Amino acid sequence: TSVMKELAVLFGLYWIEREMGDFLEDGYLNEHHGRWIRRGVITMLDKIRPNAVALVDARDFSDFRLKSALGRWDGDVYPAIMKASKKDPLNATEPGPGYEEHLKRLIVGGVGKYTGTASRL
Repeated sequence: TSVMKELAVLFGLYWIEREMGDFLEDGYLNEHHGRWIRRGVITMLDKIRPNAVALVDARDFSDFRLKSALGRWDGDVYPAIMKASKKDPLNATEPGPGYEEHLKRLIVGGVGKYTGTASRL
């Protein structure tokens, strides 16, 4: 089967699964059918996965529009992840927010060690 046929089957199963309550309530499906549909979605995802990048690339979405540093057109993933992380407001200060208040007391000599309460049992 072609990847487009597999995609069409996934599309159908996805929407049936999403609206499963209505199908069950109206008597179109029973509990056995519901399990079959859920397994079918997972099976179709496994079949389509090898073609996922090609399917997305076929639509020619930009990395910006996908909001993803992974799957970059130029293959330069890790520098892009670092660049994106530097733009995140949580990384605006060094160290990040909450370090002094929560984490500093747990870190001793660069190795995380908890020196707080001990069990009294």
